Order: sequence, then structure tokens, then C-alpha cells
Amino acid sequence: MQERRLRLLFIISALWGMLIFWVAPHPPMVDLPQHAGQVVLLKQMLLGDSPWSEQLRINLFTPYIIGYGLALPLSLLMPVAAALKLLLSAAYIAFVCMCIALRRQFGGDARLDWLFLLSFFGFAYTWGFFTFLIASPIGLYFILQAERYAVSPDRSRGAMVVLIGLLMLASHGLVFLFATAVGAAILAARVRWFTPLLKAAWPYILLAFACGAYFLINQRINAGLQTGLEQGTRWNWDALRRLPLLYTVAAGTQRSPSTYYWAIVLLFAAAPWLMGLRIHWRRSSSWIAFVIVASIIIVVPHFAMNTAFLYERFALFLAPAYAWMFNAKPQNDALPAARNFSPPRCTGVVFLLMIACWTMFAVHTSRAWHFARESAEFDAVLSALEPGQRALSLIYNRDSAAANTNNLYLHYPLWYQAE
Repeated sequence: MQERRLRLLFIISALWGMLIFWVAPHPPMVDLPQHAGQVVLLKQMLLGDSPWSEQLRINLFTPYIIGYGLALPLSLLMPVAAALKLLLSAAYIAFVCMCIALRRQFGGDARLDWLFLLSFFGFAYTWGFFTFLIASPIGLYFILQAERYAVSPDRSRGAMVVLIGLLMLASHGLVFLFATAVGAAILAARVRWFTPLLKAAWPYILLAFACGAYFLINQRINAGLQTGLEQGTRWNWDALRRLPLLYTVAAGTQRSPSTYYWAIVLLFAAAPWLMGLRIHWRRSSSWIAFVIVASIIIVVPHFAMNTAFLYERFALFLAPAYAWMFNAKPQNDALPAARNFSPPRCTGVVFLLMIACWTMFAVHTSRAWHFARESAEFDAVLSALEPGQRALSLIYNRDSAAANTNNLYLHYPLWYQAE
């Protein structure tokens, strides 16, 4: 009975997270106005109704096709902001469901599912990486299929890996690279001998060729174009910049963390151990994802190939990958034994995890509500402007005190273009 109640509270909490995107007319996400503008511009160009058609072109080899491809038809039925919020809500629920499916596949403990609820509202949410967030559940589904293929590498499962991989490649290149790296590492861990591994690796060989061809074609299409971004590589390689990713998993803020952010992070880290759970050291596929996420955060640059915040966005996968490592009640002697802590102690830890999630959901809800009030004057001006005009935006203060976020108004005037 108690487990059913906790599961019901978990479902209610996930629904709360899904509704956070709807609190403000325009969610407090830095890049989201750019994505809204892209969707509307794409719609206008396809309908032959864009005043910019002579100066712009559609590049189908930019790997955001799935996010924009889903938002475009929805924008024909509803305002573009509503279309984006609907997709983000669906992506959040799909992300949580895929995390649970992988936990089951890896033999993890259901009480750690609370660790799956917050990371979607971390760094990627704050910066409004719409296509990255939309692609994240596809990446997790790929890892699930890759694990199943590694257990039984037959042709049908290999074909599924290829199909999901191609869909993921069209969704987001960085999610593709991460998920295929995890899948290939799981296959190598499961099939340890060279000859069988080479025979089983054909889905990843095909995906590698597809990725290479996709990249070369995109480079050729974009040859000579100027992005306006800085060139070269920037690492930001010091602990003072990389360590805060731990709290952005829970906090979703770019500013100095409050004490309770760190308390939540420490609780997330300690919860499995306090429940007496132990890591699947012998089942390497369960901890490979965490090792790869941690490696990305440690060694990947901040900026490269005209893309910023490379390593920061992967905080999205940090807490889920951590939870997947821990073994539920062992079914055989091949898995590490969990310590037999009393049920009241374990229930108390789950209760603390639930309170932590509710606390951060309340913080995100409050920020969105206060941001709606803070930006209400701009929205009022926006509604009074005549449509179809060319407007100059001059931004004197990018930061939002209400949302506790830097640069939030950087692209905000693009809602005029979108709406």
C-alpha cells in the first residue's frame, strides 16, 4: 500500500514538472525565442510568405529537424509559444519514462526514480536548448535499444539501433554522439572478444558513416557562411567553472548557488548509499553512461565548432546515469549484495528525495510566475505593435532578477518576430 502511495506521489510530481512550462506566457528560457523565430520563419518560407526569402535558405542538414519538424505543424494549430511548451512538456514526460525504462533494464532500484525528475530543469532548461531537450528522450531510447542489442545482437535489434540512431542524428548531433558512444561502449563491454565484437558492431559502423556523410554535406552547404560566433576552441577548464554543474542539475541557475541547492545535490549523491544500495560493478553496462557523462564534464571544451556550452548541457544526464548504477535487491550471487537497512530508514530517504523535488519544483514555479509579472510590460507593448514590421531591439539589461538568470532577455525581442 505504501509503495502505491509513493508511486502516485511520484506521478503527481512528474505532472507538476510538466506544467512548469505553462506558468509563464513565455517560459524563462534564454534561447527559446530564437527557436520560436526559426519555426515561424520556416513556416513562412515554406508557405512563400516570408519577406526574407531572397536572403535566406532552408538547410535540411542542420540536425534540428525533429524538434522543428514537430513544432511546425503544431504552430499551424496554435500559437508558436504554446507549440513549443507542448513539445517541452511531452519531452519531459518522455525523458522521465525513458529514465525509468533504463533503470529497469539495468536492474536498478525504483526508489531512486526521484533522481530523474529535476535534471531536465537544469542548465539546458535555463538556456533554452529546445532541440537538445526534445532530442534527449530519443537519445535515452537509443541507449535502451543498444543495451538490448548488446544482450542479444540479432539483425532485427541491430536494425532498430540503426533506425533510432538515424532519427537521433536528425534530432541533435551532440545527443547522437553521446548516445552512440554509450551504446558502443555497452556493446564492447558485453561482447568482449574481438571477432564477435566486430561482427556485432555493424549498426555503429553504419551510423558512423551516416554521421560522417551528414557532417561533410553540412560543411559543404555552409562553406563561406559567417556565423558571427567566435572561432577556435575555449575550454574553461578549471574546477571553479566545472564544479557548479553539480548544482545546476538541481538548481537550473547560472548564479551562485544557495545552501539548499548544495543540500539537494548532496542528498541525491548520498541517497543510494543511505538506502544500502550498491553499484553494479560486474554489470558494467549500468555504469558506462555515468562514466561517459562525467568524462564529458571533465574533458570536453566549453566552446568548439561554432557551438557554445558543449559540456555544460550534459548535466541533463548526470543524475539519471548516477541512479542507474545502483543495484536493487540482488537476484543472484553475481551481483553485489545490498545492505539490509530497515524499511523505515529507506522510506525516510525516499521522503527526503520527494521533499527535495517538491522544493525545487516550487522554486521553478515561483521563478516562472515572477518572470511572467516581470516581463508583462514587454508583452503588453508586443501586443500593441503592428504585425509585419521590421523592428530594432536594443537590450540594456539582459538579466532577470525574477528568474534568477543571466542573459534571459538576450533574445527576448524575437517573440515579436514569432508572434
